Amino acid sequence: MLTAVVDGEALDGAVLELSWAAGNELQSVDGAGAYRFALHNGLVHDSLLMLRREDQWLDWRSFSAPAYGRARDASVVWEQPGPELDILLASGEGKHLECKQEVPEGDSRKKMLKTIAAFASQDGGTLLIGVRDDLQIVGLPEKPTVDKQELQVVGMIRDSVEPAPPYESRVIDHHGKKVLVIEVSGGGQMYAYRDGQRTEFYVRVGLNTVPARHHEIAAGFRQAPTVTTF
Repeated sequence: MLTAVVDGEALDGAVLELSWAAGNELQSVDGAGAYRFALHNGLVHDSLLMLRREDQWLDWRSFSAPAYGRARDASVVWEQPGPELDILLASGEGKHLECKQEVPEGDSRKKMLKTIAAFASQDGGTLLIGVRDDLQIVGLPEKPTVDKQELQVVGMIRDSVEPAPPYESRVIDHHGKKVLVIEVSGGGQMYAYRDGQRTEFYVRVGLNTVPARHHEIAAGFRQAPTVTTF
């Protein structure tokens, strides 16, 4: 079920329209309040909810895949987060999505951190821990606790990616299986993976994280924000 909370005045003649590739559903709006769409088959990927009066758009919300590290719309509340994860996985792993079955160690840990640096250096991305490469949701192991596993990943990022990348971490409960989500935003500059005294720069090419080329690194530093002091 999708609940749209409408607030405001002068709503005479307004309608809520939920549209998707194969159709749409309309509800008349008779004032501020909550309006519900049953969604017997679930929320379709790339659905669009519009509050409009004839051809005038008063407000809208897009339900494209909640993916790729972009800023989340705080006005969209997923009361049942399982469907959110299903939508996120619908397109599979790629330039903006990486899955790990568990918190990695050794070389796999380095690969994860390089990918986070690459996400931040480009236009963002999402890391899911508790999901296999074949997109099967297995959930995080019971031990250590989910909180400790989240803190472990946060500590890895703090210690190995410079400067501190823009990201959020959260946990989704999918039918009792916990999945750790690291949503990395594009930072508008290059972010480095630090291995001891050595710093390395990476980008995403399709499914892969690869070393950045010299011109990509130079372009990243040219677009980095500058601070002027007086």
